[in-house]
Amino acid sequence: MKKNYKHGRHLMLKRMFSIAFLSLMAFHSFSQGIPDLLWEKVYPGNGTDITRQLISTNDGGYAIISESDSYGPGIISAYLIKCDSLGNSEWSKCYGGSTFDFPRGIIQTTDNGFLIATYSNSFTTDMIIRLIKVNEIGDTLWTSILPNSNGCNLTLAGCLTQTFDGGYMVAAYGWRPPNNNQIVIFKTDNEGNYEWFKEYGGSTNDDYGACIKPTLDGNYILAGYTYSFGSGLCDGYLIKIDPNGDTLWTSVVGGSSYDSFHFVQPTSDGGYIAVGSTQSYGNKEQGFTVKVDNKGKVEWISAQGGNQNEGFEGVVETLNHEYLITGNTSSYGNGQHDFIIVLMDDQGNMLDMKTYGTNGDDFGSTIEIMTDNRYIAGGSKTKNNSLDSWALCFKADSIVGIDLPRSSQTVISLEISPNPFYNQANIDIFVHSSGMISLNLFDMNGVKVDEIFDGYISAGAHSFQYKNASLSRGIYFCQLKIENQIVIKKVILL
Repeated sequence: MKKNYKHGRHLMLKRMFSIAFLSLMAFHSFSQGIPDLLWEKVYPGNGTDITRQLISTNDGGYAIISESDSYGPGIISAYLIKCDSLGNSEWSKCYGGSTFDFPRGIIQTTDNGFLIATYSNSFTTDMIIRLIKVNEIGDTLWTSILPNSNGCNLTLAGCLTQTFDGGYMVAAYGWRPPNNNQIVIFKTDNEGNYEWFKEYGGSTNDDYGACIKPTLDGNYILAGYTYSFGSGLCDGYLIKIDPNGDTLWTSVVGGSSYDSFHFVQPTSDGGYIAVGSTQSYGNKEQGFTVKVDNKGKVEWISAQGGNQNEGFEGVVETLNHEYLITGNTSSYGNGQHDFIIVLMDDQGNMLDMKTYGTNGDDFGSTIEIMTDNRYIAGGSKTKNNSLDSWALCFKADSIVGIDLPRSSQTVISLEISPNPFYNQANIDIFVHSSGMISLNLFDMNGVKVDEIFDGYISAGAHSFQYKNASLSRGIYFCQLKIENQIVIKKVILL
């Protein structure tokens, strides 16, 4: 049964501005605050390179997809930079043709390659959505052009995800004559071949899809904004769909003005957190955060900002169930626009806020958790009146119920592949000296859910094949411990 929730000013609204910030910190002194910035890296070009998305990668590094006129054969090209765990560029590649190829999203696939969604007119006379599949060193394996379907002319790709059957879903929106945009989802197989297409939204007004993510129960959550539903001029819009694209429920969230979601993330309690921007609450445009339960019912709404404009672009749940949110601010910081990072508790109260940037225009993008539990965020930083791709790495925080590594000495290592995995994962470990080890799997709450190995092991390399048919899909943490040395890696079961 489809459900639709509309939420406005009568719901719990937590508006936190600069004056309220100090008083909030007094009541939340237990929080460790935003993790320390360990380092930042800028990837300069001779033109403008705008970060569209940053993702962590299974080898402990990360990848940045940028819209570039510095590199590539065209006016605008998709520019992919693969970096190691310290931010050093390992390789970079450009994708596109002779005119415009705007990157809109990227994921790492289960074979450790990447899939990129672009909005392009280099290969046809019209702007089209083009998928580019590359291997782990960036070489192109195949490309696929998504067709206009059912009279809906595609206008922009939003985000993409790998599906549980190994294929892909692409969230976009398209123009349906005579006068409205529809949210659309494309499903392809693992080689980009078209399987099905579905539309979502109203019949007369505009609706836009911005982000899609797999959920812990084997379905998918889509975030965007709608002019078709709700009492405001525009409202944040969540749609939960099953693997066939059928709607399970929708949730419309907003006030009397313009509200939108740019990003959504499943949470460890089975619900969802969405971030974006709002003009309904507070001054001008504010950062907008909404937490809903597993049926789309709003638990809380929070707006953060100052006397100018803010907007949020990414969010992760920390390992102690707080939220780190990244985006842009023109109220705080050194320049006209700055990267902003906000720490929020599980009730929507702001605990901490920091900004980074120059005295020019600097912008924040997405944030992710790296395999060693550090946080990596993307952005674009001003240099010589142009923008360069930018990455910021923040210190790991504490894990509830799990000890973090106590030493930086490299005496043990842990690698898991493929990651994410479906049925079976290969776990490779190295121990410098013989001894008793424990190799365990923990859930997001720090509860041990499986013991992989516990006993004596000789020095050197060892491999384990891990398979547990009773384990639910979701995010877990694999912990290798020998004496006082611990290594933890995030692992995802699809």
